[in-house]
Amino acid sequence: MLFGDENKYMLFGTDGIQWIRRPQDTRFDPKNQIPAMKHGGGNVMVLVSRLGMISLTPIQGITDKFQYEDILENTMRPYARNSLGRGFIFQ
Repeated sequence: MLFGDENKYMLFGTDGIQWIRRPQDTRFDPKNQIPAMKHGGGNVMVLVSRLGMISLTPIQGITDKFQYEDILENTMRPYARNSLGRGFIFQ
């Protein structure tokens, strides 16, 4: 059995409010600031089998059918055939 899931993971920052405790009048001091990245770092396709996680594939932009088919053909299928045999089930 092989499972696939596409999800957004925050590689940097947070989706919510983050509070910082700092001395008064030190708001713009670099040591009191947190680095940020717009949109948190992007999406990845996660492939998991009964043997554990096999792949984290970065996804650029919104996944279209061509990008999805490419991930399945070049990442999932070779792993599944070599590790799980020809009778694997992909969900």
